[in-house]
Amino acid sequence: MLIRRGMTGVAGALFVVGGLGACSDGAKEVVDSAARTTDAAAMDCDDPKMPVGEWKKRCASQSPSKDSAKETAKETAEASESPSSRATASQEEAASDSPTARTPGASANVGDKIALTGRDGQKFDVTLVLVVDPAQPRDTYSTPDPGNRLVALQWRVTNTGTVIVDAVPAFSTKLIDEQGQVFELSFGARAVGVEFPTSVQIPPGDSRLGFVTYEIPTSAKVVKAEFEGGYNEPSGQWRVA
Repeated sequence: MLIRRGMTGVAGALFVVGGLGACSDGAKEVVDSAARTTDAAAMDCDDPKMPVGEWKKRCASQSPSKDSAKETAKETAEASESPSSRATASQEEAASDSPTARTPGASANVGDKIALTGRDGQKFDVTLVLVVDPAQPRDTYSTPDPGNRLVALQWRVTNTGTVIVDAVPAFSTKLIDEQGQVFELSFGARAVGVEFPTSVQIPPGDSRLGFVTYEIPTSAKVVKAEFEGGYNEPSGQWRVA
């Protein structure tokens, strides 16, 4: 009889313990479930945990694709670019293609300019502007000798350096005919037109323009004009014929 009561007590104790364990597990499951539950309606569209169905319902229509965003940004940038800025860019491109002064060794024609170097670091551009052949004498005192004619060349010298240039075409230029004969300035003859001075100083950034007259044989055919550079510096040559 005592044994039965003891067993009954043990069984009852086990039942109570088991019931408490079950209640404990049930409570745990309720707590965990509550912790995992989140209101999808409160999530932001950028939240990666948002359910697909909720995202499609609230966010799909408000989120443009990356390609669309890039196209929109590009169109905005192009629209914001003013016509004046595009015109300036075109002018800069055109300026970058504009010709510069030719080097002394390059082939040059009448109208071309050649970059030369004089003595003491002088830098200047020389342009053979015009060739007058034959040229009319300015007065009776400038009439060429029998068998000769006058040729007048108009030169422009532009100072491109930082020191004064005193390169004078009257003493720095020559004519060369097809036989290789060289003709220099004629001191006794003057052709019609403003002469280039025989003494001149050209400030940096400035230029001078004028004619130089040469007296050559009537039969001579001029093919080149030459402007000398400084000591041991190359000269510039232009084709005349």
